[in-house]
Amino acid sequence: MNIEQAKKLLPIIQAFAEGKEIEYRKLGYKCWMDVTKPTFNIKLFEYRIKPESKYRPFKDAEECWQEMQKHEPFGWVKDKERGYKVTITRVNDDENTGFMAINGKSEWTLEGLMDYYTFADGTPFGIKEE
Repeated sequence: MNIEQAKKLLPIIQAFAEGKEIEYRKLGYKCWMDVTKPTFNIKLFEYRIKPESKYRPFKDAEECWQEMQKHEPFGWVKDKERGYKVTITRVNDDENTGFMAINGKSEWTLEGLMDYYTFADGTPFGIKEE
């Protein structure tokens, strides 16, 4: 290993030490795979920090409702800061308002919900974009 290779690999090793997910692929291949116990063999493999998925706020109440049906327990979200779980009590059909209610408080916007809450299963409260 030379100095340039070490400089390239150092942030990946640091990320692994911090518990971040690492991916690898065989040199010349396109498909990245998850690493559980990396060997950091740079003669055979490339390594990277696994990219985080990008999410955006729901565009309207209908899109929110459709995504909510994919998560268990249905209708529950988790506060990002404190970790407590609360229920969504209203998803407005009126797309002009864009507000939702949690535990009866109805001032939540779709963007605000994404900033402060995840689904109860830990998935971001939004739509995954590739």
